Amino acid sequence: MCGRYFLYYDKDFIIDAFNIVNEFDYEDRFNIAPTQEVLAVIKGSTGNRAGYMKWGLIPKWAKDPKIGNKLINARSETIEEKPSFKESFYQKRCLIPASGFYEWVKEGDKKQPYQFTMEDKEPFAFAGIWSRWNQGPAGEDTEKITCSILTKESNSFMSNYHHRMPVMLRPVEGELWLERGTKKDILLAMLSENNPELTAEPVTRDLNTR
Repeated sequence: MCGRYFLYYDKDFIIDAFNIVNEFDYEDRFNIAPTQEVLAVIKGSTGNRAGYMKWGLIPKWAKDPKIGNKLINARSETIEEKPSFKESFYQKRCLIPASGFYEWVKEGDKKQPYQFTMEDKEPFAFAGIWSRWNQGPAGEDTEKITCSILTKESNSFMSNYHHRMPVMLRPVEGELWLERGTKKDILLAMLSENNPELTAEPVTRDLNTR
């Protein structure tokens, strides 16, 4: 799974890496958690656009928005099968820029958090899907834009720490992910063949309290 991550690139670096054409607010964040607003990139009519979505996907047909609290991740292996995710996979894909993510490993009677980053420190983004929800009472502005991070079975390195990991895309791969005309078999291959080279470093156990 992917339950916490961080983003501290320079803003101009993000703009250049992901070909963003619009202005957006930005600040470094070192402990991004589910249900918070997260920076995401989508394909717009004039280019890639960045903005904020709530982390925890609410399908457009959902009656209760609280379902989003349980849908922070989407399994890439079953993305076409799950009613909660398949429409977004076909029509509403996004990138969620990140510098790395956290995972907890049991060591003795405690859990030690580790941070995982790309070995070469080059930019990447999580493969994501998004949804626009507005099922609230008539006449009220209840629209919510939400997203989910795709995950996959861990590669040989990550399996030493956890059995799942996020799908991590380089900017070139990200362009294919966002492009509406990318064929389904290419998208699925990007998910199944994704194998980033990572580094791991222990961080403070106070992470849970921040």
